[in-house]
Amino acid sequence: MIRYLISAACIIFGIVVIASAMVGNYRFGYVLNRMQVGATADTLGAFFVIFGLVIASGFTVISLKLCIMIGFLWFANPVASHFLARTEIISNENILDEVEVVSNDNL
Repeated sequence: MIRYLISAACIIFGIVVIASAMVGNYRFGYVLNRMQVGATADTLGAFFVIFGLVIASGFTVISLKLCIMIGFLWFANPVASHFLARTEIISNENILDEVEVVSNDNL
């Protein structure tokens, strides 16, 4: 019984994180800001939802598969967001008018 309450709390918290990021994402005007908020909240929200499913399923093969899914999301989501941000920086001709871009020469 306690396991399902903890599981439900994790799943609800993950849904709240994703929903609040979805609503809060409209406050930002530029695509790179929106991308950062979306990627962070998506990673955290998905972690809690899947972790809640791991707790609900107990220690089975299903929980192992869900843990592998968490690991994949934690590696793939930031890489995909970085790739999209770099594509935006490269393809937008007016990027310097909208945001400050640090070149690789200054690093």
